[in-house]
Amino acid sequence: MNKSALRKAYLEKRLLLTDDEVAVKSKAIKELLFSRLMMHRYDRVHCYLPVKERNEVDTSYILDTLHADFPVSVYVPKIEPDGILTHHLYEKDTPLELNRWNVPEPVNEGVSSEAFFKTEDDILVIAPLLAYDKSGNRIGYGKGYYDRFLSLKTENTLIVGLSFFEPEEHIPDAEETDVPLDYVFTAGRIWGF
Repeated sequence: MNKSALRKAYLEKRLLLTDDEVAVKSKAIKELLFSRLMMHRYDRVHCYLPVKERNEVDTSYILDTLHADFPVSVYVPKIEPDGILTHHLYEKDTPLELNRWNVPEPVNEGVSSEAFFKTEDDILVIAPLLAYDKSGNRIGYGKGYYDRFLSLKTENTLIVGLSFFEPEEHIPDAEETDVPLDYVFTAGRIWGF
């Protein structure tokens, strides 16, 4: 299957999950993530906010743990009208509003992708995905927001995906502009690339 077909198939698979399944699997992914990554080494963590009606992995468990237990700067993305991501410091009380796709976004001032990566800090980016393959190729929603953002990553950046599902063997139409993942965490295992 090509990207378009995989995108559709995995969105349909995700929508078949119950709210309880999403919660249980999301908590298991969070537990595995914190047990296997040395979170204290990251100065910045960039993490998407989940869209509930798309049954995305619920990152609120990860964000709550980061805020409670780690002295880290947490950032979340916002899609600007021109299709560019900006990156916003996210604290427990940061106000959010839903954009036109029902993605929760911060209303505080953000920084550009260039400014976000202009640091020697160790950075962890938790990127959203619909599907991925055994080479670390990621399929998002098809707009290229994250690939443009991640193309600016530094050598101190680790890119992680979260998924309820196992990888595809191969995504045939992966492009050179697609930025591969370093790891994907599922509820039961870690895939390293």
